[in-house]
Amino acid sequence: MKCTVGMMLSLISYVGVFTNILIVSFKMLNCAMILAGFLGAACTWILILTQDLAAGSVFTKHADGVSCSLKELTALTENDVEESLELFDEANGRTLGTWFPGFPELQVHQNAPLSGSKIQCDLHFMAQGLQKVLEDQEHNLNPADVSLHKRLRHTISRVSMLAACVTKTLGGKCSHYPTPPRMPRHAFERKQWSHTLLKSAKGFLAWMLHQLEEQTRNANKQKLKNTKASLHRYLVGSGNQL
Repeated sequence: MKCTVGMMLSLISYVGVFTNILIVSFKMLNCAMILAGFLGAACTWILILTQDLAAGSVFTKHADGVSCSLKELTALTENDVEESLELFDEANGRTLGTWFPGFPELQVHQNAPLSGSKIQCDLHFMAQGLQKVLEDQEHNLNPADVSLHKRLRHTISRVSMLAACVTKTLGGKCSHYPTPPRMPRHAFERKQWSHTLLKSAKGFLAWMLHQLEEQTRNANKQKLKNTKASLHRYLVGSGNQL
């Protein structure tokens, strides 16, 4: 069989086409590998983020089956105290002033760290003080103001729930409960005392909520930093394998 020039040209043409097919196939394979790498990285990032969100959830689940959201419960308790203060001032007067020497147990430095044991002591003191306010309103100053009594009872219950949540979330234990607050004898001083206690309780809870929010922001920043670092390490490892 003779090999003509035409046959040679046809063969060269077929070889060129086959070569192009191989080049395109190689490029497609390379793109597929790169895409697989990115998909793997994306899956890894989602997995890491999901784990971080699960670990940093506002709800804390404990071995005894009780769940609590410390930040949410603190905000609710602060709102209850604020409503109690509003109802109290409405029933007892809005120009009571401040009772001295105040309540050092509920006074905290704005930048003081959260301490589970100290907060438990302070909340215990707060609940005792609110109980005295309730008893004085029920039996002496405003026995007919049922809405105020109901709100104070609800607030006392909420403070107790918050104390239990602090124990489960922050840990620690109050080693020495403070002496229960003593209410003055005269009616106006008792009103002033109760008003100041409610204001001090509100300030304490506002500080506590601020610290919890700051703690959450810092934790989220660290989680995001860790997630980015993990994703970067994965991408570098995937690039080395390609």
